[in-house]
Amino acid sequence: MKKEIDIWNILHDGEITAVEKGKNGLYTIFVNIPYLRRRISPLGDSFVLTLSGVKQITFQDFGGTMSMLEDELEISTPEILQTESEAMPIYIATTAGTLILHYENIDLKLDTGQPVTFETIETVCRDYWGELRKRTKNNQR
Repeated sequence: MKKEIDIWNILHDGEITAVEKGKNGLYTIFVNIPYLRRRISPLGDSFVLTLSGVKQITFQDFGGTMSMLEDELEISTPEILQTESEAMPIYIATTAGTLILHYENIDLKLDTGQPVTFETIETVCRDYWGELRKRTKNNQR
């Protein structure tokens, strides 16, 4: 269950740009995060997360109004900030409110259709932030 939750912190700063409800409790969510995605071939700017066994996918704005994520995307593009959740349901802080998710599994793909592992995205993220810290440290000298 760890990757099903940790992926939301790895995709910090990513914008949720599209969501589609499929059959049999599947949901597909596009997360646009070019600074990570362009580090994986072929070139692209988003990751595609397919959630299965979905029991809940709702959005709560800062005023407390609950809606479907699809409805929220009609008026905003929430940017992922973080989650402190350790079990389902998970509460993901975004720039527009809180995304509340409860699902069994997650499948990860590139926006070009190729599968990608959680470990690959995690490594790319770690490398990116490590390089940024190094550049920042070198610029302060």
